[in-house]
Amino acid sequence: MPLLSSVSLRNLPETEEFPFTLPLIKELEPIIFNKNITFFVGENGAGKSTILEGIATKLNLPLAGTASSELDPALESARRLAQYLSLRQTTKTTQGFFTRAEDFIGFVKSIQRQIAELSFEIKEIEETWTGGDINLATKYIKAERQELFNRYGKDLDAMSHGEGFLKFFLSRITGKGIYLIDEPEAALSPTRQLSLISLIRSKAKDVDAQFIIATHSPIILSIPEAEILEFKEGKINPISYHETEHYQITKAFLDNPEVFLREL
Repeated sequence: MPLLSSVSLRNLPETEEFPFTLPLIKELEPIIFNKNITFFVGENGAGKSTILEGIATKLNLPLAGTASSELDPALESARRLAQYLSLRQTTKTTQGFFTRAEDFIGFVKSIQRQIAELSFEIKEIEETWTGGDINLATKYIKAERQELFNRYGKDLDAMSHGEGFLKFFLSRITGKGIYLIDEPEAALSPTRQLSLISLIRSKAKDVDAQFIIATHSPIILSIPEAEILEFKEGKINPISYHETEHYQITKAFLDNPEVFLREL
């Protein structure tokens, strides 16, 4: 059973301030989550990311690689929206996170900064130590650095972007929680998208993790046990995988690319 079962809006303010000008927000019906994996699909500007960010802010989920949701300037409109969101949860939890593909870069820099600071501290002790057991003096600092190496790898930046992105998910999806992800395909090759599918399916089943993902990828959308919600013309409605434009256009193109290319 999903940890987050529904999202609705109440007592909206009369204002011309974004995001309250969006047709979707003005007439939002309650969003019901029936499964542990839910996809948001629709054109850019349809409101997928706005709702996702609002939920993340309302839940006060940690953000991957950036400031907290209370400080991130990019989430100012999400904070305004969150004031009017009503969430129904079957179980209260603070486990989970919210991430956008671009947050991975900030995540890498944050981990590298921590490793660099620990390495500098170790070096400084080794160069200035004058008495006693130096191994004892550096033991806990080295152990903290090694923990970061073990969890994230010694050189995240040297990994392919997709490999590092997947390693991030493996290290952070540790149990039952709510995981909100905005367009993960931006950092993943088709092969890596298949790896992400495997990870999401196993975590949803084995630890009862809940995923709400905004995506344009027909590969990621193919998870059979997921529910797909389409954002279109200010409404949100369930849609089957084969009915999505993502599937239909991709299949039509792959079946006969020459036709599409001639018409461009």
